[in-house]
Amino acid sequence: MSTELSDGRDLNRLEEEEQTSEAQSRLISNKMASIPEYYAGKSVLITGATGFMGKVLVEKLLRSCPDVKALYILVRPKAGQSMKQRVSDMMKCKLFDRVREENPDFHQKIIPISSELTQPGLSISSEDVERLTACINIVFHCAATIRFDEPLKHALQLNVIATQQLLSLAQQMHHLEAFIHISTAYANCNCKHIDEIIYPPPVEPKKLIESLEWMDDGIVRDITPRLIGDRPNTYTYTKALAEYVVQQEQDKLNIGIIRPSIVGASWQEPFPLNMKIKGVSPSSESKTTSTLE
Repeated sequence: MSTELSDGRDLNRLEEEEQTSEAQSRLISNKMASIPEYYAGKSVLITGATGFMGKVLVEKLLRSCPDVKALYILVRPKAGQSMKQRVSDMMKCKLFDRVREENPDFHQKIIPISSELTQPGLSISSEDVERLTACINIVFHCAATIRFDEPLKHALQLNVIATQQLLSLAQQMHHLEAFIHISTAYANCNCKHIDEIIYPPPVEPKKLIESLEWMDDGIVRDITPRLIGDRPNTYTYTKALAEYVVQQEQDKLNIGIIRPSIVGASWQEPFPLNMKIKGVSPSSESKTTSTLE
């Protein structure tokens, strides 16, 4: 008899716990904003916005989150083009046709900021630093060199040191809610199985940076194979270091690390790439885009 009572009480307790859990889940679901709702009124900073992945992110935010307040993009003059020319050319490309139809004034939400990732402080003016630290809510760090054969010093500057400097800027932002770092699925390609964790770096980034500072390019070139070890190139090596650099700020910032695999043509959005696009094909786009900045 007592056993039956005990079993009945246990069943009742389980039912109550399930009901409580379901109620909590509904409450959380109701409180969670949709993605467009979350970005409404937010200011976003994007590095690498003129690159292959960065411009797709810009288009997606503008089209799917129409109430986003502003997209600040770090841009540098390149190949004889000014910052404004590069941004203007980007917004004219077919990628933005759909958002252009829905919102002809979409370009007003794109605010270019002059920057150079190889320079101290990312070469952002004091006025722009003040502006960014006062308004940015989310940072997407897409900029990187994606050349597999990039000299180690240059790859380290763009993929690691620039990331450090952007993190330093992010720590000054008064309203920052998230720092999203775009890495690669191949950052730890020397491992047979890769989990969603940050692996110990192949070397302490600070020590490597300090050591390479005094070496000439010839010496660095000679020791690069020994430094990268079982990684195939300087790209995967420096992206692994960058992940570690970002992880070190987890107590100060809300960070997220995204590891895309090979990036190909669009399937459906903003349009299927089986459409005829003058001068652009999936292969030519991926080959000619050497950096995401």
